Amino acid sequence: MKSLFKWLFFACGWIGLLLNLVFVAVSFTRDVPIETSATEAALELLWVGGVTFFGLGALILNGEHE
Repeated sequence: MKSLFKWLFFACGWIGLLLNLVFVAVSFTRDVPIETSATEAALELLWVGGVTFFGLGALILNGEHE
């Protein structure tokens, strides 16, 4: 289970980082409506929450097995 949380932590981190870079690049090159900005903010919040959740899960499970 610990390896699953670690894998999800890194997967969520890399995928979220790439999506954020894409959204930032798109927002700088176009005239972006407010709906796109709200979607970008929601995805960033989901990314930070997911990375935090899976990272804490891996740390908690690591502490239980030692």
